[in-house]
Amino acid sequence: MKKFLTLALAALLALGLIPTPTFAQDTINVVPVKEFRFPSEGGAMDVFTLQNTGPNDVIATVEVFDQAARHNVQTMDINLPSGGEPVAVQAYVYKPLTHNGEVNTYSYTIKAPGGFTRRLYYGQKLTITTDSNGVQIYVYDQIDNSYYPRNTVSAFGPHFRDVSPELTKLWYMFTPIDLSIQGRQTYVLVASNMYEVGEAYVDVNMDTVVVTYRMFHEEKQHFTTERLSEFITFYNSYNDVSIVEPEEMPNPSNFAFGQPISILNHLGGDTNVIMFIRNRITYYEFPAPKDAYIRFWENKPEYKTRRENMLQMMDSIMTVAPMASQ
Repeated sequence: MKKFLTLALAALLALGLIPTPTFAQDTINVVPVKEFRFPSEGGAMDVFTLQNTGPNDVIATVEVFDQAARHNVQTMDINLPSGGEPVAVQAYVYKPLTHNGEVNTYSYTIKAPGGFTRRLYYGQKLTITTDSNGVQIYVYDQIDNSYYPRNTVSAFGPHFRDVSPELTKLWYMFTPIDLSIQGRQTYVLVASNMYEVGEAYVDVNMDTVVVTYRMFHEEKQHFTTERLSEFITFYNSYNDVSIVEPEEMPNPSNFAFGQPISILNHLGGDTNVIMFIRNRITYYEFPAPKDAYIRFWENKPEYKTRRENMLQMMDSIMTVAPMASQ
């Protein structure tokens, strides 16, 4: 009889006559809070809410992982009643920081029965200010560690879209360079027109030019930025630019990073040229557990002056519209 019942149950399951439980991945809503400030070093703030819209009560487990120390700093079991109101999960200042601008990153792993897994990534940042009495004030912010897949990178300079709007709607920059200057010239690399993610180096030694670059923080442990592709080319005149998407160019570039370039043989002896870099990377705002990419503000005074000097180096072109404020 027992064998018969087992076989009958298996048959019913195969036919779908016995309802299977609803999986948690379809019924748990996670709503993160993107950014917030702690009221004090010992205070708490809501970091996300969990809501169970399924027919069964579940218990979700939340693990908070310190990405620098490589260990969990907190584990919580959260009871989520069926059809209940959103339940707030709170964050704390998990590790005291010591110097102004210091950061530390954390991941939150949310698991529930039925195979549900969700991860959220944040950085905690310390800002130290001094009041009128000379007392230092420590303020902690928690910031969503934004993820940018397959975003583009270019070297500092004017935007193509500001000079020739018909070329592209994207924020690609080009870099006028005077190669008669011996030694190294350095240009910040900007991703997504938002973050300074590295530097390009143009080294001139007599007739030879070599261009290299590095990503900021790439020497740090657990560095996460992924280089996907790289592209560099040179133009003798801005009028030579007709396509800015490397994938759409009919011929590959004659130039490469780390490759010696002869001013005479490869650039026709012209030392007043335009460099165009268009790399592609996948990155987080916090590229390593204790580091953040800084925002790119194109209208800060030193950048405005440098861009104006670049435009003066070029052959006569149409007037560039003023840059929009960021």
